[in-house]
Amino acid sequence: MIYEYALEPELVVTWVDRRAARYFIEEFGLGQPRIVSRYPKRWKRLVWESFASDNDIERARMTELIERLSETMVKRRDGQWNPDAGWIANAEDEHARIPFHAILARSNPRNHGHVLVAEDLDGATPLWAGVRGRSVARTASGMAAAVASMLRNAGVVIFVDPYFGPENPRYREPLREFLRAVVDARPCERPQRIEVHRSADGGATEEFFRTECQRRLPRIVPPGLRVLLVRLRQRDGGERLHNRYILTDLGGVTFGVGLDEGDPGDSDDIQLLDRPHYEERWRQYASDTPAFDRPEPFVTIEGNR
Repeated sequence: MIYEYALEPELVVTWVDRRAARYFIEEFGLGQPRIVSRYPKRWKRLVWESFASDNDIERARMTELIERLSETMVKRRDGQWNPDAGWIANAEDEHARIPFHAILARSNPRNHGHVLVAEDLDGATPLWAGVRGRSVARTASGMAAAVASMLRNAGVVIFVDPYFGPENPRYREPLREFLRAVVDARPCERPQRIEVHRSADGGATEEFFRTECQRRLPRIVPPGLRVLLVRLRQRDGGERLHNRYILTDLGGVTFGVGLDEGDPGDSDDIQLLDRPHYEERWRQYASDTPAFDRPEPFVTIEGNR
């Protein structure tokens, strides 16, 4: 649902034209299915080194473009770089180490299957067409696969399901697969924050919830990850805790039914949140001024496998 793209620095400076700049500003960033890879680490500097215009308007336009492209940038670690090779050759080698979704460049000299020539792009181009919604089987593997590209690059991940119950395998198994997706083929540092939010009203008592989390969840959390379980309570006249989301610092998605497995044959619809919708939900669940009360201490689970 949210995919990582490597952008050739020399290509980016050709987008100084107002129409091109506006198009690519709108194609990347929060609320969009595309994010930019910081490849190599000095990617911004390479863009500016390729920028030759003395026109103040063009410089301002390029500044705005770079700011948007780097807004939700994937900060790859241990990226491979050969100073004797060009950017495209290096990007192809890095793709062999840990794949990008695609590499965007001015040309494709080796006819690489994941290199897209920018001037040939349109809405139907494979690896570029932005999918904002999809139907998936309500299985742990099916749901996790649909959002894996977002999870493996995210620095913050918040799962929201009012009815999450650690005692129930239909909730545990999807969480297991979501967390595997967080660590598998991950190009960047591990997340600083992973949380599961559920309702504190009705159902399990605080003691039961805490005991079941501590008993059952350590075995499904990958080593090195820490997960906080947070119970929320609706405020009088406040927002209702009802919908299901996965929110990250890169963007978010909503699930129509839930983050639990369904019966055989069940499916669910997943939708990418547009920017205003995402920012609203992020404020409600992830900010320092949430829309819900947190009446109980958090439960902290660390993987022990």
